[in-house]
Amino acid sequence: MGKLYKPEPTKHARLIAAVGRLADASPERRGFWERVLEELKRSRRSRRAVNLYRLNRHTSPNDKVLVLGKLLGVGRLDHPVKVVAFDFSEAAYRKVREAGGEAIYLDQFISRGEPDLSGFKLMG
Repeated sequence: MGKLYKPEPTKHARLIAAVGRLADASPERRGFWERVLEELKRSRRSRRAVNLYRLNRHTSPNDKVLVLGKLLGVGRLDHPVKVVAFDFSEAAYRKVREAGGEAIYLDQFISRGEPDLSGFKLMG
């Protein structure tokens, strides 16, 4: 009898595991990471989407935002912001960069080490 095949965890499953570890490791930020984890565990159909015009309306230059879902490219962004999101549409990613901001996927943000969350707004 051969080895049992175990599929490689998906990117989404690895992200859920990483956020779960952050919630366990940092008691002072537990509530924040548990909120992020709750959003990540939503079904694909019920995940949130935020349009760029909403981000533009609710941020100021150089704000830091964590989008609890996917950032979509509807609208424009007229100031630089640092955006961490679960996912980006191509247009949203490009428009954030063109406005002088920084667009970072949540998994990349986490893989940089202990993420600094000071000053981040949640949007979703």
